[in-house]
Amino acid sequence: MSMKNIFRDFFTFNKRERNGVFILLSIIAGLVLYLNISSNFVSQEKVDFTKFDKEVKEFESMIDEKSEYSNYSEKQAIREARLNGTEDKSERFNFDPNNLSEQDWKRLGLNDKQIKTIKKYESKGGKFRTKEDVKKMYCLSIEQYETLEPFIQIQIPSPAEIARTPEKTKSIFQNGKVENASALNVLKTERLNVIELNSADSATLTTIKGIGAFYAKNIIKHRNALGGFVSKEQLLEIWKFDQEKLNSIEKYIDIDESKIKKININTCEAADLKSPYIKWTVANAIVSYRKNHGKYKTVDEIKKTDLVDEETYRKIVPYLVTE
Repeated sequence: MSMKNIFRDFFTFNKRERNGVFILLSIIAGLVLYLNISSNFVSQEKVDFTKFDKEVKEFESMIDEKSEYSNYSEKQAIREARLNGTEDKSERFNFDPNNLSEQDWKRLGLNDKQIKTIKKYESKGGKFRTKEDVKKMYCLSIEQYETLEPFIQIQIPSPAEIARTPEKTKSIFQNGKVENASALNVLKTERLNVIELNSADSATLTTIKGIGAFYAKNIIKHRNALGGFVSKEQLLEIWKFDQEKLNSIEKYIDIDESKIKKININTCEAADLKSPYIKWTVANAIVSYRKNHGKYKTVDEIKKTDLVDEETYRKIVPYLVTE
């Protein structure tokens, strides 16, 4: 079969096929014509958005009114607080919530009702062993706790302090006699071995297991530079003194914060403020601000210098006073 015959057979339609093609083309033409002219006969229904637009505007108006009312209420509350003398004038300083005086709680911004609740909790034997225990006090709002949390420093009692509790002593002495000789020996040992860091000399410090002449010398050097220790964790700032060593000696050391050297920021010079926590620029800024603006009323006013950030403030506030 020649190539010409092949093309003829492939592209040639018989009568039935030609009729089918004609019908198909007629249907397509009819559909195209219908789509072009149908819009002239079918009415287009318009959607009315008037009601929807009205509801949107009413909602936006309500939001604006609520925002305006909220801003007004906030300003009004601040204005009333100033007029009534109840504006927030709370201070921030490191504190141990256990047996904290009512006056200090007031300085922190708590009202009489809140303080009464805390004191009632303590009177029933309640203790704050962790910061979470303070958070659980229902009389404190979440906002109050979050502002106080960075300044909470709970002193964990040493074994010697625990041993000196009435319950412990009662278990050793009964009816004027020693009923527990082994416990008595432990009590004596613990009392002898607990060292107060802010008053101990090098020789005393070396009696602590794990503290040789090297560490004793550096502990005293850092203590003098700081003006005293306010927490055991400050030992970690000493070169080569790690958490493992602190854990091993923690039960043998104690801190008496009354022995801390306090600096009066209303009479001192920049050289007096210089410490591991206070650089020369910060010390000069604190003194210059006082000379330009007058004496500080509270310690937290040093943050107005802009060089005293929150972290620095928390570190240095235990060492500063205004009188």
